Amino acid sequence: MSAGISWSRYPGRFMIILGTVMLLLFIVEHINGRFWLNDFRVYYGAGESLLNGEPLYGVAHGLGTGVYKYAPVLAAFYALFALLPYPIAASLQYILIALAFLDGSRRIDRLVRDRLLNGRAASYWPLFLTGLVCVVHLHRELHLGNINMMLLWSLIVALEYVLAERSTLGGIILGAAMLAKPHFVVLLPLLVLRGKFRVTTIAMGTIMLGAFLPSLFLGWEGNRAVHRDWLGAMAEHNSALIYTGGDDYRSVNTLYSFLHRSVLKYSMGPSALEAYTVLGVVALLFGAFVLWNKRRNTDASRSFAFEFLLLVALVPSITLTDTEHFLLAMPLVAYLMHQLVPRPAPRWLPWIAVPILFAYGGNWEDALGPFSARMIHFGLLGIGSFSSLVLCAILFVRSNHSTDKVS
Repeated sequence: MSAGISWSRYPGRFMIILGTVMLLLFIVEHINGRFWLNDFRVYYGAGESLLNGEPLYGVAHGLGTGVYKYAPVLAAFYALFALLPYPIAASLQYILIALAFLDGSRRIDRLVRDRLLNGRAASYWPLFLTGLVCVVHLHRELHLGNINMMLLWSLIVALEYVLAERSTLGGIILGAAMLAKPHFVVLLPLLVLRGKFRVTTIAMGTIMLGAFLPSLFLGWEGNRAVHRDWLGAMAEHNSALIYTGGDDYRSVNTLYSFLHRSVLKYSMGPSALEAYTVLGVVALLFGAFVLWNKRRNTDASRSFAFEFLLLVALVPSITLTDTEHFLLAMPLVAYLMHQLVPRPAPRWLPWIAVPILFAYGGNWEDALGPFSARMIHFGLLGIGSFSSLVLCAILFVRSNHSTDKVS
């Protein structure tokens, strides 16, 4: 973070106000006895299991449904937290999430203005409105103690290093993020297409090192066994990517579910083949988008930055995740906000963007009542998130076209 925060220096007011809100939430959660951080309890329990030589996978850590499904090396990291009493470790996790949001918001705002919008002047309105749209997901992230905001912060920092041609640091941080959430390997083809071979090599080397590190705790054979268990846990977790009804809405926000419910159910039943086909089409379309950008007379670093953020935002739509994971779309929300305020460009944008942003971040259960349940049932979060990706891509292409005309 920057050396100092001042009310009179941008973005000091945002940092102070949002920091105060998160501090008050921290205090209120303690007073109400709701400082649970149930997702963090799983990480903490996995760290304890690693220290005690107990199974990492296939057992509940803390809650009855608290099954650990992340990489063994992440459990090694949280073994350090497990050396602390749970209330202290949970408080540390909360603080790290809060700091990641505050500094991540600052970095995202700067990245969007400098890299995607040709050095647009700083303004508080887009910054605060981005926070407002994402606050439902942020509150859930803080309450559960998950790692999505910290991962997003890491990815933004990695992107900054890559854009500054500091490939070693960028590759190490990218590799670490991929270890924590393997879904981010979708970034590797982009790096290759954009000729970021050094970054790609270092990221893959970091992944290999991270896969080896647990052997220091478990031995070589123990490490192989625990990685087999991890791959099995991931496969089981992502076995049902298409929502078929009932009260289990874990997959309702995936792109596969939306396409199945709206179109594909009339020609086929839900299947792994259907999901893989959709994923293949998405991959081909994204690859074509990158190659099309490369052929055009556009700023390569600007296009790469947008493509990187687009892929990160796509992850919750193509994997089985909880709603707080959609924080990964926050940079695109910021991109939309900067084009909406203080003056929308193009003029038609609010008529499309506002409903999309409401679907993405407007599910305030206490305010919406029964309508909230309808939003969940129809997967409006997933629809809003993916629609924001499409809208941002259209705006980006449009801005490139305008730039070409001027030049």
